[in-house]
Amino acid sequence: MEFKPLKKWVACIDLTTMDQALIGYIDFLAKIMKPDSVKLLHIIESYDVFQDLIEEFPELETEEDLNELLSNQITEEATKGFTGTDINFEVVIQKGSPTGEIIRYIENQQPDLLILGKKAGYKGEGILAQRIVKYVPCSVLFVPETSRYTLENITVPVDFSEQSEFAARAALSLVKHSGGRVTAQHLYDYPKQFFPYMPDKKTMRKMDEDLAAQREAFLNKIKTPGETDLDFKLTLHKDGKMSDSIYEMCVSTKSDMIVVFAKARKNLLSIMNDKLPERMAQYPFGIPLLILKNKERNQKLFKTFLKA
Repeated sequence: MEFKPLKKWVACIDLTTMDQALIGYIDFLAKIMKPDSVKLLHIIESYDVFQDLIEEFPELETEEDLNELLSNQITEEATKGFTGTDINFEVVIQKGSPTGEIIRYIENQQPDLLILGKKAGYKGEGILAQRIVKYVPCSVLFVPETSRYTLENITVPVDFSEQSEFAARAALSLVKHSGGRVTAQHLYDYPKQFFPYMPDKKTMRKMDEDLAAQREAFLNKIKTPGETDLDFKLTLHKDGKMSDSIYEMCVSTKSDMIVVFAKARKNLLSIMNDKLPERMAQYPFGIPLLILKNKERNQKLFKTFLKA
């Protein structure tokens, strides 16, 4: 599986202070990934807001007037924020339920990357993020308000699958410009016995040997002469959420981003599964989370969902 550049972007704008952070990060990331186009999508959840705006802006007479007002406001904000590179952007205004409209817009436009702001402590934020990751076929980038404009260190949760190799290569390409580091993290646990709730030493030793062999094989597939080296960490995960262990790794490596591939194949030695990216989308990592997807393979599932 080869990493294809993500060239068509859609970013969701909500006309809050989050937009400034989101636009700023898009401006930063565009210098590295060089997208062909960026669509700034704003969804009006209810036109009840139209009546409120009439009092503030008497010149508004129709819904089209409101759309034009919002479009001009977003264009002005984007023009000020996109200062570091020549970004080809377009503002799009839609009406409806945010989740449903985002999913339908993605179906029609078929972008490579959907970018969403992630507000700390916002009620319902995790549910929306989980649904978006579950149903859109394209890759998704969550950008929190605390994002740093740097890509020196990236953490990649892996399970030795082909998809994990893809995520690791994508992360390496993102830090190549800065000569940064990528840390691949594999979470594992020993099988529990009825008593004394730990496997025997022989079983543990065999698992350790198998993990070491798979780690070496994974590194041999990823390493390319002249490219950035890949660090690899095996993490024994005993209790709590897997995202907690990933977060601890990000803190220790001072990571600027997490890259993970959705729908990764299960591995008998791994406790990571297909739902991990969805759960990670809900977790307050405090750094950008890039969830990569194979857009073509997900189209069939996506269309089935929309017909349901």
